[in-house]
Amino acid sequence: MRWIFAGCLVAAALSLLLGGRPTYDPWAWIIWGREITEGNLDTRSGPSWKPLPMLFTVPFALAGDDAAPGLWLVVARAGGLLALAMVFRLGARLAGPVAGVVAVAGVFFSEGFVRHAARGFSEGLLVGLVLLAVDRHLAGQRWAAFTAGLGAALLRPEVWPFWGLYGLWLGWTDPRARALVGAGFAAIPLGWFLPEYLGSGNPLRAAARALEPNLNSPAFADRPFLAVLDSSQSVLGAPIYVAALAGVFVLLGHRRRGSNAPEDDLLVMLACGAVLLMIGVGLMTEAGFAGNLRYVVLPAALLCLLAGAGVVGVLRALPTRAVAALAGVAMMAAAAPQAQAELDRFRFEMREVRSEDDFERRLRKTIGLVGGPAAVTSCGGVFTSRFQVPAVAWHLHRHQRDVEIFPFPPGWTLAPRNSQLSQDPRFARVAETRKWIVGRNCDGQPSS
Repeated sequence: MRWIFAGCLVAAALSLLLGGRPTYDPWAWIIWGREITEGNLDTRSGPSWKPLPMLFTVPFALAGDDAAPGLWLVVARAGGLLALAMVFRLGARLAGPVAGVVAVAGVFFSEGFVRHAARGFSEGLLVGLVLLAVDRHLAGQRWAAFTAGLGAALLRPEVWPFWGLYGLWLGWTDPRARALVGAGFAAIPLGWFLPEYLGSGNPLRAAARALEPNLNSPAFADRPFLAVLDSSQSVLGAPIYVAALAGVFVLLGHRRRGSNAPEDDLLVMLACGAVLLMIGVGLMTEAGFAGNLRYVVLPAALLCLLAGAGVVGVLRALPTRAVAALAGVAMMAAAAPQAQAELDRFRFEMREVRSEDDFERRLRKTIGLVGGPAAVTSCGGVFTSRFQVPAVAWHLHRHQRDVEIFPFPPGWTLAPRNSQLSQDPRFARVAETRKWIVGRNCDGQPSS
C-alpha cells in the first residue's frame, strides 16, 4: 500500500511539468490557507468551505506564494492517481486484473475526471479516500478504514451518513476504537462549522453558498431531482452503463445459485452505494444545491467497478476460452467508437488545462506591467470577471471580497480580453497582454 501512495505522489509531482494552474474553488482554498497563517481568515466571499484541503494549504502557505498553488496541485493530482490505483485494486479483487483495467478506463475517461484533478479539484481525492476506506475494511484494518472515511467526510457532506454509521458500528464492535470514533465525530463540526464562524460569522455559510448555484444548474429545472439524473448520464460512456447492468445480472445469477462469495457481497455494497449516493445528490439538488456533475464522480466510480466485474462475469460464463476471447474482441470493437470519442474529449480537456495555465500565468505578468499589486490597489476597487475573482485576489494578496465583479469607478479592472468588462468605456486602458486588459479610473469620472 505504501508504494501506491509513493507512486501517486511522484507521478503527481511529475505531472506539474505538463502545466496547469488551480481553478475557482481550489484558488479559494489556497487563499484561505494563506489567510489562516496570517491570522485574518475571511470566508465571506468565495465557494463553499471544505476542511480537508486546509490541512494542506495552510502548511503550503508557509512555502510562499510562488510554491503554494503548485503544492496543492500535487495533492489534488495525487488524489486522482490514488483514485485510479484504488479502482484497479478493488476491481482486481472483485474479478481479476481485466476487471480492474475496465474500471480504471471507465473512471479515467469519465467526463471531467482528469480535467478536475489537473485543475486542483478534490473529487479524485474523494474517490481515492472512499475506495481506500473500503479496501482497508476488507483487509481487516478497521481503524484505517474509519480514518480514510474521515478524510472523505471532510470533503463531501453526502459521505457523512455512510461514514457515521460505520463509526457507530466500529465503536460498538471494538471498544478500543471508541476514542478514535469520538475524535472523528468531533472533527466534523469543528472542521466544517468553526472556521466558517470565525471567518464569516455564520457557521452555515458553506451551506448558504451552496444554495446559490449557477443559472445553468439543474437546481433551476422544474424537476431538479430528475434533471440532475438526466445530466449525469453524460459522465460515463454507454459501454460502461451496459457493462454495469451486466454486472447486476451476473450478481443476481450468483445469488440465485446460492453463492455467498465475499466478492458478491462487495458488489452488492458498491451497487447500493452508487444508487444511494445518486439519490443523495438528487435530493440535495431538489433542495436547491447546485447538482454539479463533479458531485456524481464518486457514484460513477462505483459503477465503473460494477462494470469491470460485469465484463469479466459475462466472459467467464461463456463455454470455452476461445468463445470468451472472441466475445472480448467483439466487446472492444463495439466500444471502439465510444473510446474514440472519449479520447477526443480527453485531448480537448488537456488543451483546456494548458490554455488556463497560460491564461493565469499572464495575469501575473499583466499585474507586473502596471506596477504590481500596490499599484492596482492604489485607488478605489478592483474588478474582474466572476470566475477570475480568486486568482486575482491571490495575486494581489487580498481577500476575495476585496475583488468585485460589478464595476463602479473609481478603481481598476483586470479583465480577460474580449470580455464585456475589458470594453468598459469608464476605465481607460493602461496595459494589455494577449489574454488580459487592465483599465483604470481613479477620479471616478467617465474616461475620456
